[in-house]
Amino acid sequence: MRQIELPEEYCGVLEAEGIPVSKVCYAARYDRGEGGEYQEGFALLLSESLLILEREDSGRGRNRSRGSVRKKKALALGEAGRIAVLRDIGGGMLTAGKDGAEERLVLFSNACMSEMLMLERLCSMRARGEEVTEDAFRMEKKKERCPKCGTIYPDQERKVCPKCMDRRSVFLRILAYFRPYFGQIIVMLLCYLGVALLNMVWPYLNGTVLYDRVLAKDEAFMELMGVPAGQYALLLGMLIVVMFLTRLTNQALGMIQGVLTAKIVPEVVKEMKSKVFEAMGKLSISFFNSRQTGSLMTRVLDDATDVTGFFIDGLPYFFIHVFTILMTCAVMFRMNWRLAAVTVVFFPVLFLLSFRMLPKLWSCYGRRHRANRSMNAQINDNIRGARVIRAFGQEESEKKRFGGYNARVRTAEMAVVGYNNRIYALYSVVQNLISLLIIGLGGVMVLQGDSGMEVGVLITFIGYASQLNGPLEFLSQIFRMWTESMNSAERIFEILDAVPEVREKENPVVSEQVRGEIEFSHVTFGYDANKPVLKDITFRVKAGEVLGIVGRSGAGKSTLVNLLSRLYDPQEGSIRIDGIDLRDLSFESLHRQIAMVSQETYIFMGTVAENIAYARPEATREEIIRAAMQASAHDFICRMPDGYDTMIGSSGRELSGGERQRISIARAILCNPRILILDEATASVDTETEEAIQESLEKLVIGRTTLSIAHRLSTLRNADQLIVIDNGRITEEGTQQELYELRGTYYKLMELQTKALAMRGIE
Repeated sequence: MRQIELPEEYCGVLEAEGIPVSKVCYAARYDRGEGGEYQEGFALLLSESLLILEREDSGRGRNRSRGSVRKKKALALGEAGRIAVLRDIGGGMLTAGKDGAEERLVLFSNACMSEMLMLERLCSMRARGEEVTEDAFRMEKKKERCPKCGTIYPDQERKVCPKCMDRRSVFLRILAYFRPYFGQIIVMLLCYLGVALLNMVWPYLNGTVLYDRVLAKDEAFMELMGVPAGQYALLLGMLIVVMFLTRLTNQALGMIQGVLTAKIVPEVVKEMKSKVFEAMGKLSISFFNSRQTGSLMTRVLDDATDVTGFFIDGLPYFFIHVFTILMTCAVMFRMNWRLAAVTVVFFPVLFLLSFRMLPKLWSCYGRRHRANRSMNAQINDNIRGARVIRAFGQEESEKKRFGGYNARVRTAEMAVVGYNNRIYALYSVVQNLISLLIIGLGGVMVLQGDSGMEVGVLITFIGYASQLNGPLEFLSQIFRMWTESMNSAERIFEILDAVPEVREKENPVVSEQVRGEIEFSHVTFGYDANKPVLKDITFRVKAGEVLGIVGRSGAGKSTLVNLLSRLYDPQEGSIRIDGIDLRDLSFESLHRQIAMVSQETYIFMGTVAENIAYARPEATREEIIRAAMQASAHDFICRMPDGYDTMIGSSGRELSGGERQRISIARAILCNPRILILDEATASVDTETEEAIQESLEKLVIGRTTLSIAHRLSTLRNADQLIVIDNGRITEEGTQQELYELRGTYYKLMELQTKALAMRGIE
């Protein structure tokens, strides 16, 4: 039993009633009075009863919570009837009743909805005589917040706050992808280092050596180099050869580095894309329902490239350029400390301003990604919905809508470019200012005859100062590259770290063959935890039986079969196949034994044979043809240009609705499942095609446990039993004749359909 925490005043009332707090199974808070005003109270679930306590004093607003507490009502669970939550605008009410008579117990706002729904479930369990264990609370999850900034975690399983994310850990995780290429990266770094050293030598050769030694005919230098006296042309030629070899070596090292980059980058990008795509394949359907297609495509196609761009074109060069700056400054200080001091005095201010601008740049890149994501989503919608757009003549409307998204992308892009330009302008001003100061101060020193400043030394100094322009300009871009890379890395790791809501057990049950007996036991489920779609669903289907599922649109029929396929897990209750809980079965065992034919048939890009054999790629051509014949698809396939080898497009756009449906049925036949789900498989085809498909389905269901959701009730005439779902609950169950004689929901639906079909001249 979990520990219940109640305010002290409520505990006092319990003690006065002779009830220890330890006897309280669950406490649900409510916050509305009978007149809609604020009213604090608790509904307490005891072992055999429900006790309601509330504040009784008067006052305004939330100041009412300061008064005394009284007992409002006590109900015995066995006598109170069904405890239920009824929803209303902005909240709901807790009721108790049986035999059609309901008593309103308390009112509450949406802030208390999750607690009241939990109370409803626990009361149902107690009414059935079940023990309230800790497992009963497993779906009661309050949204947790970041302790630093208070932001709700976007993914409650990860507990990672995007505002407080440790970007250093993201950086280190990305580095792990380059570990297999450690040796090649070392060679690249040596190439970078060699290039940096040669760049350090070049200004010295081009300045001091050329002007102050060779052209000045320095005899001591000639003797040092071993050149005979007076052979000035030979010394100049030697210098030219050395300068040529320096440039040649520089270019060769650059080419080696380029070749290694061309090998490493595509491999790392491929690995990242594969990891993201693999991770997406393991996620639950709810993950995709809550995200735009354009956004997910961007993460697979673009983000991996953006991440690796920094680590190949940014990070190695960053160390080389920092090394170049440090070495250049050291040489400059050795040559003339006064000019060197003028050069480096601006660096601390430059880097400080850059780091101050970094958070804003980060925000700009995030905004640009969101704008591109929205635009990509609209492009995807327009491509997939081109037929609807044309049919309703909404081209201009979609053009205007795209213009709005495009304008947001432009604005976001301009903000990024504008901020990048500010950083670049800051570095450019510093570069030019340093060059002017060196030329001005160095020129004054030469004119004043400063013994430490010769023309060649000044030219060398100017060369080294100019050599700082490249590293400084690169550093102005490294912030952009870092920001773009880490933004993309966060989005990639959101996919990689996402935990599927539907997970396989560590040691699942592996079942080679199932009989097909299905049992739903007190199943409650909602896509939103506070809005259940199915409520306390219980039924049983024997192996080989056909169960028809009937109900109005939105009643929860498709949700029920989605639970059986384990696209989602129930929040309450259990689903069993042959007595084994679905959560204990391995995914392979479950998916091998279940096949679905739905009204939304998806045809993949590929041949007809590949689409039929999708669930069994190893199937022979004979097996594929046999399945197509049983699905009444063989004739129209043979009329195609290349028969079973005909290429058909994404979503089957080259096929009619009936043809797509029959290929889907052939796919299910080839899979040979023990459990078959038919989710309004004939809802989107004409009557003649429906009859042909129905014949195929009647062959398909033989010997299999079948759950059939049908738009036309007459197609369920061969069902062994039927259940009627209304507002998420099973309201009627039995054979077709039994339900018709009840004259309830099924009878009304049957009468309406009979009249509608009669008006169309269909029996």
